[in-house]
Amino acid sequence: MSRGSSLTVLAVLAASGALIAGCSSSGSSSSSTPTAAATSASVSAPASSTAASSSTKPSAADCATIDKISSGVISTLAPLQSESTSQAAATLKAYLAKLTTQEATLTSPGGKAALGSFISALQKASTETPAQATSGLTTAIGNLGSACG
Repeated sequence: MSRGSSLTVLAVLAASGALIAGCSSSGSSSSSTPTAAATSASVSAPASSTAASSSTKPSAADCATIDKISSGVISTLAPLQSESTSQAAATLKAYLAKLTTQEATLTSPGGKAALGSFISALQKASTETPAQATSGLTTAIGNLGSACG
């Protein structure tokens, strides 16, 4: 992964920071917004999270994991901006591996779909320009933040 890819993800995440904070603290009040955004997004991954949130909510145990991940996205990835290209790529790769490991511990279909959608969107965003990545990743972050709301 190139530094540009890592920075694309970070630019989108930084722009989405307010969305994450809002989703973390507001609970389910914004559940209709990610659904509308997922419908218009060109990324297919958020749509699976939207489908999961409307049909099967994550279990309480899965929500504890998902909420922890959602609330830590910015603080986990923001330091990549000041790292070298190779270190930023390694850090992002390690974060994706950690998310995949955490996804494997989830037990509910809704929980697995919500986190799986976020992982897919993060991987896809890392290969796109900021303009391409913004919509899909913003939607995925919003969906992750509201999955348990």
